[in-house]
Amino acid sequence: MPTTLQFRRGTTAQNDAFTGAAGELTFDTTLNTIIAHDGSTAGGHTLVTTNFGADITTSGNVTTSSYFVGTATTAKYADLAERYLADDNYEPGTVVAFGGTYEITKTTESHQRSVAGVISTKPAYLMNEAEENGLPVALQGRVPCNVKGPINKGDLVVASDEPGVAQRLDDAKYMPGCVLGKALETIESNETKHIEVVVGRL
Repeated sequence: MPTTLQFRRGTTAQNDAFTGAAGELTFDTTLNTIIAHDGSTAGGHTLVTTNFGADITTSGNVTTSSYFVGTATTAKYADLAERYLADDNYEPGTVVAFGGTYEITKTTESHQRSVAGVISTKPAYLMNEAEENGLPVALQGRVPCNVKGPINKGDLVVASDEPGVAQRLDDAKYMPGCVLGKALETIESNETKHIEVVVGRL
């Protein structure tokens, strides 16, 4: 059964005299804060303090069933992704194209023009999040990708004939729409490695 939070209005700066039950909230009129109490008889035990006139700081996750309205200044991860329905459960780093049984499938052709992006590891921003059966495809930003060498940092990246794997662009085979992004690392041999690429039509 969910806990119901109760709201009380405090009158002192520190609310030291307040000995409410666990889960009750006090609004401090002096500090302009909401304080959540843990039910201790000592009073003034603060679990969460939110100052509506300053920054909001928390050491845990913030979850809401409503919309967040504000300005994001930083992100922990580095790519913009969107969920698409796939014909298989592809691993992060797999290069995918539009097509197949549903919306996306693994690439199979060198310089494939229908290339869509790379299955994301941990998107910084995920669009179409409600599509639980879809896979997150990185459309912009840096993301780990399966790439066949040789390739140099800064080279243009396209799909290869190895399923789900990228390679360096062959200028003679260039076609509009075939570029996946640019490599951020170098592979000197012919082996396939998991390296970072910047995804986007660069």
